[in-house]
Amino acid sequence: MAFYESIFIARQELGDKELENTIDNFKKILEKNNANLVDTESWGLRNLAYKIEKNKKGHYMVLKIDGNGDAIQELERNMRIDENIIRYLSLKTEGINNEPSILAKKNVEN
Repeated sequence: MAFYESIFIARQELGDKELENTIDNFKKILEKNNANLVDTESWGLRNLAYKIEKNKKGHYMVLKIDGNGDAIQELERNMRIDENIIRYLSLKTEGINNEPSILAKKNVEN
């Protein structure tokens, strides 16, 4: 198994409950493909550098995954289909860092 970080930006209109439902759906997809969602981080509602599909802001979320490439491909396919996801990016990493990132720490302080 390999380690991945998948970052996505969700539409600004989504509430906390809708974001949780989206993450739960992604978790189910990963579990069906023999992958584990180890941790999630919320970077909060942030301004975008430029408008994307008429959106000026978006909810930034990070998924830390222990899985294989097939699970990531299926996850990205579903992100592409989901109308609430503006952008996404998945990266293969050396390991999963359990410490909160700088952006997550800033979000908690505010």
